Amino acid sequence: MKILVTGGTGRIGSNLVRKLLEKGHDIRSFVYPGDIHRVNRLDGYERVETVLGDLREYEDVKNAVEGVDAIYHIAAAFGGPFNNRDYLAINGMGTLNLLECIREFNPNIHRLVYACTEAIYWEVTEKWRIFEEPITEEMVAKYHAMPYFLTKWIGEELCMSYHHQYGIPTTVFRFTTVIEPSEFLNEEGMPKQFILSPLYQRYKNYRGDRPLDIVAAHMVRAGWNGEEKFVKKLSPDGRAYKEHYTDIRDIVQGLILGLEKDAAIGEEFTLGGKGLFDYEEIIPYLCRRYYLEAVEVQMPTANYFEFDLSKIRRLLGFEPQHDLASIIDAAEAMQRGEDVGIIPTGVRWN
Repeated sequence: MKILVTGGTGRIGSNLVRKLLEKGHDIRSFVYPGDIHRVNRLDGYERVETVLGDLREYEDVKNAVEGVDAIYHIAAAFGGPFNNRDYLAINGMGTLNLLECIREFNPNIHRLVYACTEAIYWEVTEKWRIFEEPITEEMVAKYHAMPYFLTKWIGEELCMSYHHQYGIPTTVFRFTTVIEPSEFLNEEGMPKQFILSPLYQRYKNYRGDRPLDIVAAHMVRAGWNGEEKFVKKLSPDGRAYKEHYTDIRDIVQGLILGLEKDAAIGEEFTLGGKGLFDYEEIIPYLCRRYYLEAVEVQMPTANYFEFDLSKIRRLLGFEPQHDLASIIDAAEAMQRGEDVGIIPTGVRWN
């Protein structure tokens, strides 16, 4: 098949393109010219056509959609030089442009796969993320925060509405937080989201009056002796953090299944990995692996959740492969310059 991948040079898109090429597909990569550092990153691959364009421009989208057999809509405004209006225009109206071009110029496509986010489960009226039971696909929040969370939810609603109203064969994946291993370690080779020094830099001079930050600052300063440690993060209620992450290789696996499995049509899936980071378990593991001590810090925010992956397992046969150890192994190999089958993210925007 000839497959359009919007955002084809991005963090997820480029790794998806690589896997699709291995499976024998031809690729049209739709790339935002403002992402100047990554526009040409697929130039060395055969069977890849790179098309520059802006999702906000209907003619650009039309040129990308015509003549392809399937579409992955990965591109989105995220972390770039965009304001709230830009987010809505790109993630909302840009998705509408794509759907209208499919309906008008390519109505018989095999599949449209839309990339959404776990953030649609986060209720904007709730300060903390605490879920006593695993999160299922039915637990979408009533209200969503601007700009990214809300506008990605709008894109999902548009895609599924066009599926049911106009028959566009659509599949939605809601990614949990994605880990690309080359970003996982700091320059010293340490998994940066679990170490104390960034928290110390954040709180060493804290003089504010927010009670929960005062507690965190006190615990951070008490735990810091000038040597690196791991942090067992605690929610304000005392429970250790529990969060759900996904290695980019498992994201790609799920996306491929979304194209190949007919059971994916008309369905929304949470796409999560083996990276269930329960700090009760992973901090002792990291201490053993790196021969470091750990300290406890009560954080001003709460994170205690995991996702129920039974639907994607049942319907698509998805089985994630990469836990924390696998992620760190890949990250260390990439720092040594080894090819582990992952295209590194590279410089984003600036």
